[in-house]
Amino acid sequence: MTAATADNIEPLDRAMRQANLRHELEEHSFYYAATTCEKGMSPAETTRLAEAKRRLIDDVVVVSPLAAHIVRGSRIACAAIQDEYSREGVVTCFRVHEILRKTRRHPEARILLNEAPVAREELLRMYRLLVPNTNLEPLSPFTLYSLPRILLAALVGGVVAGSWVGRDHSPEVWMDFRAALVGAAAVAAALSLLGQFALSRNFARTAPWNAALYNDVNLLLYQRDPALLYLARPEFMERNHLIKGGLKGRRYHERARAIESAGYLEVLRRRREQFLARPARAG
Repeated sequence: MTAATADNIEPLDRAMRQANLRHELEEHSFYYAATTCEKGMSPAETTRLAEAKRRLIDDVVVVSPLAAHIVRGSRIACAAIQDEYSREGVVTCFRVHEILRKTRRHPEARILLNEAPVAREELLRMYRLLVPNTNLEPLSPFTLYSLPRILLAALVGGVVAGSWVGRDHSPEVWMDFRAALVGAAAVAAALSLLGQFALSRNFARTAPWNAALYNDVNLLLYQRDPALLYLARPEFMERNHLIKGGLKGRRYHERARAIESAGYLEVLRRRREQFLARPARAG
């Protein structure tokens, strides 16, 4: 093989690899690709894992516009959002998640990416290449699962149940209030549960905000010091409990800010040391 032939094969091989990667991102997301890259490598390995992730992200920033914006340090803003963290800042997966989440009922809200308008639909499409398990489609103002409609349906259900059971009383009464309360509670619980399935993520899979923060650690380390990419593993990262903090709690925003400022590196180093110090499991 001549040197000229080799020079032609290398760009073709890279193009094919990037095409395959784009398909993988569309199917599974960057989170899946990055965590798959970690499998089979011990947490004690540093250079080999960091290099493997660096090569992966080299290609990701080519095929994923949002990843490229994160690595370049682009800015995003949405003046319609009241929350200070989400309203404006550098582009990160977590900030984009918050903007998309808080504009579900107002998809017409003006979003600026590097001071240029970007359609919410396009931003969501880019976001899904990076983060799995998202359900951030716009909500119809007529959705059945909004709180006022749940309360209204519960009221109607309570009246129906109470009046129905009241007919069996002797003498007949127009309303059995105990049955009404039970009926209202059952309707409210049923609609709330259906709303979780209809509007929320799949609870059996990784929470999208945890995946978003994991992605940000990887992409921002790639931007600042790729040799430290071995620190960006899910087992080294904190995760909120459902009750203690939650998505609306301050802990996620505090963690996101720490990741953006590089202050989270010390947490990752400490948790890695704790992880490596654990005794190996028998068998």
